[in-house]
Amino acid sequence: MEELLHPRHPLDKHHQAQVEFLAALPETQRPYHARLFRLGNASYRYQQQADGAVTEDDFRHWLEGLPEKMRVAMERGGFEASRNSLPLRRHALERRDLGYDAFLQSILSPEDWAYQQELAQSLTPKP
Repeated sequence: MEELLHPRHPLDKHHQAQVEFLAALPETQRPYHARLFRLGNASYRYQQQADGAVTEDDFRHWLEGLPEKMRVAMERGGFEASRNSLPLRRHALERRDLGYDAFLQSILSPEDWAYQQELAQSLTPKP
């Protein structure tokens, strides 16, 4: 099962749970679920880079780009309530030139990267 999980989850307990989950599946279902784990593991690793790096300046900059109602709600909650939100963390990383797509492409296999791109395109609203 280990060979199915590259990139692996950086936390051993979660990696082991993934291995056990895959082992319990019928063999025909393993590739699909392993790919989902790999995509999730890569995203988790990206978000980990923001630990301790999100600043109040990042928060204020992020607020400027939000729709008004969302901005007001986030301002009301304040920086501390938002500092661990995934969109703010991604915003902070991208302000430091650590882009999500570039990171995923660097860590995923070419096949998983292509699949990720297909998923992203299928979720993008068409005008």
